[in-house]
Amino acid sequence: MRRPQWIASGVAFAFTLVLYFGFSTKPSSFREVEASRRLVMTATDAQSLILEARNLLDPESTRLIMALEQALAENPDHPETLRQLSSAWFAAGHEAIAGHYARLVAESEGTAEAWAIAGTTYLMGLQRSKEEKVRRFCRDNALEALERAISLEPEVVRHRLNLALVHTEMPSGDNPMQGVLMLVDLNKKHPEDAGVLFHLGRLALQTGQTAKAVERLKEASSLRPEHPDTWALLAAALEQAGDQTGAAEALQRYETLIKEPK
Repeated sequence: MRRPQWIASGVAFAFTLVLYFGFSTKPSSFREVEASRRLVMTATDAQSLILEARNLLDPESTRLIMALEQALAENPDHPETLRQLSSAWFAAGHEAIAGHYARLVAESEGTAEAWAIAGTTYLMGLQRSKEEKVRRFCRDNALEALERAISLEPEVVRHRLNLALVHTEMPSGDNPMQGVLMLVDLNKKHPEDAGVLFHLGRLALQTGQTAKAVERLKEASSLRPEHPDTWALLAAALEQAGDQTGAAEALQRYETLIKEPK
């Protein structure tokens, strides 16, 4: 594998978005029962994942998480402790469990930002896990969290973007193109959003649409030249297109950006 390709394969994508589902016609009491049932199921599934993951933790992570769990037992639903638990599990490489605690923060605070954080944490778990049950747990919870973020901030494109990414990462059987169509629709409505162009370019590159990938990634790089991952993917796309000079220049931009102090 050539250098631009392996750099591009390691690119992390964690942006944010959600769908246009409209308003529910179910009675509010029924929605409340459904929400309560989903929360119980989520908690049950999360506890199952936690029990399985405990044996995989290193000693330092075990001590930290046990101390935080004790603090939570003494002060249940404390948002800061929940945040710290989410961070600890994330650092230990268990994004699905981190998403669970981020969701509890969102349940407590009820803000769009908290729901967006929960949704993107689950999204990263979906992207990184290879276990089907973990991926499905992350997918279902990511969708719900991001939809809640959108309901609170319908004008924020990143919430809708991340929802589309959930659908592209694990498409539904009855509508496998839903995520891609959502991205295309977002691009029509927000043609200068670099995040949307980046992911459209990434998907085009993955599906062998090299010319389209180059076009979208070039546009994304001009709109957001400070974003190193765009240059890495553009280098890979240009190399695939046979433009070795352009690929080398894009790779140089990528390497310069990642060496710059933050």
